[in-house]
Amino acid sequence: MHVASQLEQNHLLVLQVVDDLPELEWDIPGACGAWSVKDVMAHLSAYEEVLVDVFATFLTDEPTPHLAKFIDKSIDFNRTEIEARQYRTAQQVMDEYEEAQLQSSDLLAQIPQEKILQKGMLPWYGNERCLADLINNFCAHTQEHCAQIKAFRIKEPGA
Repeated sequence: MHVASQLEQNHLLVLQVVDDLPELEWDIPGACGAWSVKDVMAHLSAYEEVLVDVFATFLTDEPTPHLAKFIDKSIDFNRTEIEARQYRTAQQVMDEYEEAQLQSSDLLAQIPQEKILQKGMLPWYGNERCLADLINNFCAHTQEHCAQIKAFRIKEPGA
């Protein structure tokens, strides 16, 4: 599957798993360990912002603050990104995710296919890996969280 199609399918999966989730259920812990669905979506929003920055590195010399945080503070990245969004509503978190998703899709469409498959273009990720590998890993990561949200919704009353 072409990585742009794969990423688009991934985004649709995210939207499907949270579709019609009642507002009150977004903050219930247990979707992924102690994380609520809102926490998971805050986490996925942060990862989507990292993708925006990664894709931007192929197109511009603009600063990439999300990527820098992801690389430099990988241990604390998840915690700090979720904490940064803890007082946002579920809708605000979803709006942020969807905006980053639109940006990442737009940027990815501008990257030539040969660059997507070229190894060593992301030195922090490994010289034997390419952008397609990173996208595959991000998609697998998102799919794992979507499966967790699905399981959580099945066991939650009102789901």
